[in-house]
Amino acid sequence: MSDELKIVLEDVKEKFDTVIEAFNMVKENLDQFRDENKQEHEELRKDILDVKVEVSSIRQDLNDHRTSTELHNVKRGEKAV
Repeated sequence: MSDELKIVLEDVKEKFDTVIEAFNMVKENLDQFRDENKQEHEELRKDILDVKVEVSSIRQDLNDHRTSTELHNVKRGEKAV
């Protein structure tokens, strides 16, 4: 093998090594982003569930309040006492 060919092959190998290193860095960043995104998604789902429970509780309280309020039990045309 000629010296020139060895130099060219070594240069090509170095460039491939650079590409592989860049690929691995991108893959690592994507993996980290995926993990962070998954954690944020789980936290968001938990927050949404908490809000749903709170809204349900508030809705129940409001319904109970409406049911127990005399003004809501008065028939149309009658005056509240």
